[in-house]
Amino acid sequence: VNKNNQYALNVVIFKPTDGTIEEDMVDNVSNVMLYVQKWYEKQMELNGYGKKTFGLVTNQQGKAKVTIVDGLEPSTYYADNSRDVNKEVNQYFDDNPDEKMSNHTFVLGKKDSGVPFYGLGKNAFATSSDFVLTSTGEFIGDLELMICDKLGGIMHELGHGLNLPHCAHKASDLPKIALMSFGNHTYQKDGKSSLVFLTASDCAILNVSETFNKKDKLYYDAAEIKLESFSVQKDNAKQATIVQGFLTSNVKANHFYVGHNGYPLEGGYDNITFTTPLSATNKENEFSFSLEMPYTDIFNGFQAKDIFELSLVVVLDNGLKSILYKYDYTIDALSPEPNEDIEKEYEAFVLSDRSEWVITANTNTTSNPAAQMLDGNLDTYWHSIWPYVIADKGAHVITIDMSEAKTFEGVYLLSDRSGGQFRPKHVILETSNDGSTWNNVQQNTIATIGEAREVMLNFDTTVTSQYLRLTIDEVYVSSGTEENLIFTEVDIIE
Repeated sequence: VNKNNQYALNVVIFKPTDGTIEEDMVDNVSNVMLYVQKWYEKQMELNGYGKKTFGLVTNQQGKAKVTIVDGLEPSTYYADNSRDVNKEVNQYFDDNPDEKMSNHTFVLGKKDSGVPFYGLGKNAFATSSDFVLTSTGEFIGDLELMICDKLGGIMHELGHGLNLPHCAHKASDLPKIALMSFGNHTYQKDGKSSLVFLTASDCAILNVSETFNKKDKLYYDAAEIKLESFSVQKDNAKQATIVQGFLTSNVKANHFYVGHNGYPLEGGYDNITFTTPLSATNKENEFSFSLEMPYTDIFNGFQAKDIFELSLVVVLDNGLKSILYKYDYTIDALSPEPNEDIEKEYEAFVLSDRSEWVITANTNTTSNPAAQMLDGNLDTYWHSIWPYVIADKGAHVITIDMSEAKTFEGVYLLSDRSGGQFRPKHVILETSNDGSTWNNVQQNTIATIGEAREVMLNFDTTVTSQYLRLTIDEVYVSSGTEENLIFTEVDIIE
């Protein structure tokens, strides 16, 4: 590996049965990867991380190792079944484990080979008509910038394979353009390659990506992370929004960033990020964060949007990235500044002891039963049967016997699964003292899918009862038409 004792990126050329791989193509791909390695290194250096970049396996002549994986089908098959490229590459490394140098693999192919152009987990895919590098005549410091067909896209998709999500540049970054926004297109334009860059949040993520680090520890093991509290407040004197708060993690937390993504979200290409290192407090496993975000920075000229999603994200030392919280706010494009609804105060909800409770649902799955809504484990959840269509099967109904009469002020719901699918939209709350006769307490419509992740449905007055029933007759679905439902935890607010 050309970075001492470091994990290395697996570089693959995928060859369908009707394809050919010439020796000069392997050399050209090697040259591209060595150049992209230097480009990423320069971006990390500019962000204060020194000459840090992903590792590559190289031979005595300095050429990058490129593994050729022979596909089982012709290119026309993969054009319609691109995910099979991923399956066959993964199978290759399962059969040849000694050749796998990390969890990250970059699969390249000729144009029209059927190799796709996207990131998929820790694997990424891209194509080019030739992979032949030529100079742009531009420089970033001492790095001469090179170009080939689709090189901007190659660098962008590799970013996904190294854990990077889409994100955008701030207004103060202009005229520079973030690679993980639409910088892949900007890079290909004459005289524009030097404008493309990695953001501070990109580099914070790459700093703890496996392939950027030495083989002295394992990466991506699960962690226990909890957002304890945060405050988002406008400061008109500073013309900035101030974010402060605390989180806990049993793995060292390195960085924290806030995203501002305008609706429609469109995959995060417009997600403007603000990043800060985390500080350990004097409490065990606790870290604090504080950020100042100038109002004008979220108006980078590429959005004609008046609703934004704000996200809070932590980056851990073992390479994990976790979205801790999301909510929507609106902006005043004429000012320009965020409206008052960006302000928020949050304190983490403390789950009660529900060990004596019994919970049932009108539908269950074997792997995700209703009891998991009461287990206090945020990694487990209840999932309704699927596919579920409310018009055909009726509303989702969840009934809880609390074993004794409880006096409480509301209901807490957590629906926290990756992707934000299948969250409650309209909830009817009822109570009973005998489990047979029910009293309607209130109905709640949750305003957005983001807010539906974690909600506290407070009553107008306290109630006392042993039984609680939730009827969910509308569900938020981010894609598709299935009205399945997921709850991680259900509790009462006492």
